[in-house]
Amino acid sequence: MDQDFLLNQPVTDFGRVRRLLVDAPCLSIRQPWAELILVDRKKVELRQWSTRHRGWTWLHTGRSVDPADCERFGLSSLFTGGFVGAFHLRDVVPLDSERWEAWRSVHLDLGRHPPEVFGWVLANPVRLVNPVAAPGSRGLYRPDASLIARLLAQKFIGES
Repeated sequence: MDQDFLLNQPVTDFGRVRRLLVDAPCLSIRQPWAELILVDRKKVELRQWSTRHRGWTWLHTGRSVDPADCERFGLSSLFTGGFVGAFHLRDVVPLDSERWEAWRSVHLDLGRHPPEVFGWVLANPVRLVNPVAAPGSRGLYRPDASLIARLLAQKFIGES
């Protein structure tokens, strides 16, 4: 598992993805990290907690932006405060200091290895053509049925 996550294949079966997203949870991630996930540059999300969930997950952007990191990655005018796409959560791995350093190029954190951190291994990000403004929540959460219907009514980039 240590390096195979670097080889994400593009999504081609959007019908299957849509069926799996019907019951998928959501994760809110600040910008620019959500954008970096969507462009497949950030492949490991860092969290202080683990989850048993594996599978498709809606990607929500919080309202706050980290300006220093936006500048670091040359990003500006990023959408905030709503849903921008989805990704497949492949695994959640406790990160020791050795793995922290080995995976730095895919988690993108410049800091020192913090205690008790987990790497959420992400794959196959898909972007909504039109983001959907909606409030988020902390943790891994389930949106209500009406919001899921609104999200599923949107097209993904690359979907015919």
